[in-house]
Amino acid sequence: MLLFPLLRHRRLIVFLTLGIVALAVLTAQVRTPERRRIGWAGAAVQLAVAPAAAVLSRLSGTVAGAWSLLTEIGSLRTENARLRAEIGRLREENARLRPAEQENARLRALLGFKEQQPYQTVAARVIGRDPSDWFSTVLVDRGTFGGVRRNDPVVTSDGLVGHVIESGPTWSRVLLLPDPRSAVGVLVVRSREAGVVEGLGQSLLHVKYLARDADVRPGDEVVTSGLGQIYPPSLVVGSVVQVARAAGDMFEEATVRPSADLTHLEEVLVIIRGGESVAR
Repeated sequence: MLLFPLLRHRRLIVFLTLGIVALAVLTAQVRTPERRRIGWAGAAVQLAVAPAAAVLSRLSGTVAGAWSLLTEIGSLRTENARLRAEIGRLREENARLRPAEQENARLRALLGFKEQQPYQTVAARVIGRDPSDWFSTVLVDRGTFGGVRRNDPVVTSDGLVGHVIESGPTWSRVLLLPDPRSAVGVLVVRSREAGVVEGLGQSLLHVKYLARDADVRPGDEVVTSGLGQIYPPSLVVGSVVQVARAAGDMFEEATVRPSADLTHLEEVLVIIRGGESVAR
């Protein structure tokens, strides 16, 4: 009979012991503001989940980095497209402004040249030329209403262009220096040798009737002599590029490159013969 009470006491002791242990474990896990420590059970849990947490942390960092990279790539592509569009716009604007800038430079040079001349001049714009006969004539937009007459010389700020051969009320036709019908009395500035420039129908000019022993060298500047009825003296014609003299010839000859760009004429000055400069 005494066995049952002992057994009941032992069960009670076991339950109490387990309760005390559980209370101790739970109490050990509680963290207070003063002692932020975990017990052995928390440590065990941390040990178990630490590798997984590390993997998840690395995975999260990788995903965040990839997303940031994709976002940055998208932003760079957008910025790149914007910059390309801006570059295209600036190129178009530059292409529009360049001709105007070049025209302004030509007009400034022409105006400066006009102010230095002792002649009355009329500015004109080239409005036509024959593509099949490029070095023969050009059409300009000034005529008799502007005081332009036949045989008036035509120049640019760089040099002589030719002379007027036909004039209407609002237009004139100019015979260019390279035309075979053109002939201009000239002087070599350095040596004062005289000759006649004739056109060959091409970009270069031919100087004839130089003295057989004339002192003419490549690079010499050639200007109008003032002889004849058309061109006044000292207008720049071009520069010597070659000198030739065949055995037995009575005269020396030379090749001259015009100073004026006769292939890209756009604005010219027509010299009104006999007039004084209105700019002075």
